[in-house]
Amino acid sequence: MSDELHALLSQASSQIEGAAPALERGRLQWVRAAVRRRRIVRRTAESVAGVGVVGVIGVGLWIGVNHGTPEPVVPVVTPTVAPSVTPTAAPSSTPAPTSVGPPTRAASIDDETVIARLSKPRTGEVWQTPVPAPEVKDVLVGSGSADTAFLVGQRAGTPIYITVGLQEGPGPATVTGLYEIDTAGVRLIACPSARTTDPCAPPSTATAAGVVRDEATFYDTYTLPRSIDLGGGYAVTTTSTTSWTYFPDYLYGDAGALSGGEPPVLRTVRTMGAMSLVTEELESYGPEVTSFRYALTTPFGSTVALAAEDAPGGDFGSIVWRHGDEPVPAYDGAGDTRGTRSSVSPGAPACLNATLSRDVHHVAAQWRQAGETAQGQPVFVPVEGGNPLSLTVRGWQESHSWGYPVQGEDLVIGAAAGYPYLTDEAFLAARALYALQGPTGEWLLALRSDAESVIWECA
Repeated sequence: MSDELHALLSQASSQIEGAAPALERGRLQWVRAAVRRRRIVRRTAESVAGVGVVGVIGVGLWIGVNHGTPEPVVPVVTPTVAPSVTPTAAPSSTPAPTSVGPPTRAASIDDETVIARLSKPRTGEVWQTPVPAPEVKDVLVGSGSADTAFLVGQRAGTPIYITVGLQEGPGPATVTGLYEIDTAGVRLIACPSARTTDPCAPPSTATAAGVVRDEATFYDTYTLPRSIDLGGGYAVTTTSTTSWTYFPDYLYGDAGALSGGEPPVLRTVRTMGAMSLVTEELESYGPEVTSFRYALTTPFGSTVALAAEDAPGGDFGSIVWRHGDEPVPAYDGAGDTRGTRSSVSPGAPACLNATLSRDVHHVAAQWRQAGETAQGQPVFVPVEGGNPLSLTVRGWQESHSWGYPVQGEDLVIGAAAGYPYLTDEAFLAARALYALQGPTGEWLLALRSDAESVIWECA
């Protein structure tokens, strides 16, 4: 670096503050993720100082100067075969080009266009396998931060970086920032979507002094489709996920293996250029089912977990029940503090954040149709009197409920911990366990979330 840059750096100082807001109770699937993965409220409070760039940053910060430049990972491009041309008379007028001038955002973009641009972006970004970039960490988040930095791509010769938070607990940490560094300085890409109506990162995101908040730069390859068609009338959406109050704190996704932890196994459901819809395969502790949740993989290697309501059959409150099969007590659409509106995995306890299960031993004769999802798929419930799986699920969820009636008193379990469905009859009448057939023919199971085990730490 030049003497001038050294002088600028020696004069710069910063103070980083970041405190994510308390999570609301109405969306427990996110709370469980936070409890198991990390304590959001403790995240950046310990980061108190750092050195930032307030003047010109030379291209020496570009990772390629100090390391062998990794082979870029270019978004998948579907080749277009040129048709044979038969000479014809010239048209009377020349069609206007489909776009004029630089790429611009729009308030609304149809999903076909969003998905097409994931393979052929107008915005010029090229992504690569993340490479550790410790030499730029201090100018992104400051020397006092425990975050780590990675080079993840470039746009028109400008390097793109992410920062990853310190992992707390067995799950992955969160990607805390997305940045570009050019000769003008460091910019936090706060609004990466091509939609003007999509969320931006919160102003409290911890950055070093001198980092400019950039709300103009965006990437076609980081624009989430509203709906992803899986065929057969099934679609996974992102609307509930992105409309959640605290989604901006998760805007850049979970860091996966970049956080040093062991990420969940991912099963690809649909590839869309720079993004893929996947299932995160999560551990099941109880009945013989496999638990999972839907997620999107981002072009820089993180995953954005989707809310249960965005999965087919994952929104209990939207099920249209047949006359006589309505849940008892009747569901009034308002939900409760435990998030009755959403589903959870029947094979997992609270805090895990699994939203559905696969019934690999499904016996059709043990189920009957009782309603339909909002998309029109048949919903099945156990036959009268229940079936072996419903009896197992209810008993397991009750027995794995625990808590403290008054802080400091002895541990209590089951009914004493507040589990609400104490008989199989009540469990069945509430339509607590239900099933539907997925787009590939597999049977999916869901549990209305107030029938999940009550765990003191997640209550």
